[in-house]
Amino acid sequence: MATISHAYHRIFDEPFEIERAFDADYLLYASAGTFILDIGDRRWILPPQRAALIARGTVIAVRSKGAATASSVLFGDGEFGTPLSACRVFGLSELARQMILYVMRWDAGRDAADGAANAFFRALASAAEELAAEEDETWLPKPQSPGMAVAVDRMLEQLDRDLDFGALAEAVRLSERTLSRRFDAELGMSFRDFRHRARMVKAKEMLLAGREPITEIGLACGFESTSSFIKAFRTFVGATPRQYRMGKAG
Repeated sequence: MATISHAYHRIFDEPFEIERAFDADYLLYASAGTFILDIGDRRWILPPQRAALIARGTVIAVRSKGAATASSVLFGDGEFGTPLSACRVFGLSELARQMILYVMRWDAGRDAADGAANAFFRALASAAEELAAEEDETWLPKPQSPGMAVAVDRMLEQLDRDLDFGALAEAVRLSERTLSRRFDAELGMSFRDFRHRARMVKAKEMLLAGREPITEIGLACGFESTSSFIKAFRTFVGATPRQYRMGKAG
């Protein structure tokens, strides 16, 4: 049976966690709050500045640490010319954001013959596909064991300082050698490489989410000087922090 494109708006008053797969291509947008999205061995942070385009049948785990609002779109058959990749997370233009909010008026019970709705969903699918082609590298490898999950959470809480590796190993009751091997085996990168990537992802979040000065963002991400932060960010992103904030990355 053919499905039609429709949208739904859901408000979560407290932290939640959901794991499921949809039988339609799926656009996930946190119109309020922030979602944490796990697919396979990757984890993304989805603030209101980003959306995720997820292929039908893909198992996703979504949670929030606080209140949040989901504005989601399920696309009907044939809205995309070719099959989607499992997941792409991308920055939203203001136009795309307004389009997502506009289609919230058409839920699963809408008239399948509504020409205006059908045209608008096609336009949104086209816009989402175009934006998703410029994927924003904001994912982090997902820990696979409870011990590594604790180690990663502790490290992420202290990105503004040079966390002592020995102290981290002691906190999770592992030897430094074992913890080092776990980083390579579970996350596919060393402790230092993972921390650097996490700092860059945090910098992206802060640049898009607020108006903090670039100097303060650099300090919050563990850089002792603005120049070293700008250099590291340009190398990772291909644009300066200011350019990224203005939407000129890539």
